Amino acid sequence: MTDGIYSWIQNVACFFVLLSAVMNFLPDNSYKKYVQFYMGLLLILVILSPVFQFTGLENEIYSFFREFQALETEKEEWQERAGKWEETWNAEGEEEILKGQEVSP
Repeated sequence: MTDGIYSWIQNVACFFVLLSAVMNFLPDNSYKKYVQFYMGLLLILVILSPVFQFTGLENEIYSFFREFQALETEKEEWQERAGKWEETWNAEGEEEILKGQEVSP
């Protein structure tokens, strides 16, 4: 129990160190509000992480991430297949399509 609390406090402290480093390295103040917004969302997740662990929501969140990553890899595979098919289709059918067709400006 005390290890969990210690780990949580350590995560919060690391978050604030990261936040201050990011805010100091920003070249402009124009991005400041966007960085603060996303860092605020991240702070909410860091603070609620013990609640997620206690209720078991952490495992469900990880399963959603894994499912999303699987969908992304499947999407990339289908895009690669479509690109290869398009290349072979263009290489084989280009001569037939252009043969006998006139194009007027």
